[in-house]
Amino acid sequence: MNNLKLLILALSCSLVLSCSSTKDVKDMYLVLKVDTTARYEQYAYVNQDGQTVVPYNRYLLCYTDTIRTIGFVFKPNVGCVAINNKGKELFNVFMANNGNDYPKDGLFRILDKSGTKMGVANMKGKVIVKPKYDAIFPYYEGLAAVAVGCKTVRPQDDPEHEYVVGGKWGFIDKQGHEIIPLKYDSIANHRRFKNGKALVLKDEKFFQIDYKGRTLK
Repeated sequence: MNNLKLLILALSCSLVLSCSSTKDVKDMYLVLKVDTTARYEQYAYVNQDGQTVVPYNRYLLCYTDTIRTIGFVFKPNVGCVAINNKGKELFNVFMANNGNDYPKDGLFRILDKSGTKMGVANMKGKVIVKPKYDAIFPYYEGLAAVAVGCKTVRPQDDPEHEYVVGGKWGFIDKQGHEIIPLKYDSIANHRRFKNGKALVLKDEKFFQIDYKGRTLK
């Protein structure tokens, strides 16, 4: 009988600890701290208990005030990086307008270690598309334009802007499926769908397609 009571007590304690552990992980978050006493601002992250998780000077800039799932920081010699609510680095992030890529429908663009291939991740820190494309444009109407074989150029007479030229283009959905094959020479109008239509170029001819890649007349 005593052994049975001990077994029940042990199982009860195990269940309580398990539930407590699950709750702790779910409720974990990081809060940004800024030290303005130095010549340049310094950034750190503390957890919900006030403990330092990301120390000062690890990152040059921090773009996220409170990290409940993931946040964005700038790492010297690397660029923008996503970290989770434990301070762990997840992947490199494409930069836009001197900051992290702005999420569209909870999705944003990521980079491989070389910074040459692009993929897609969500705001839970899950990689949806591993970096394999040479270009990915933001999602519009549930689809994102992607390309392989293209290159980015910066004209001498307009050095502040970059342009993507060449390659083969198509579209992926929010799950990363190539629902419109990469067979077009270009996609016009900011490389996106508008009102269910996209203007594409193939064999030196422009024409419109729908969400399924069917030619519209």
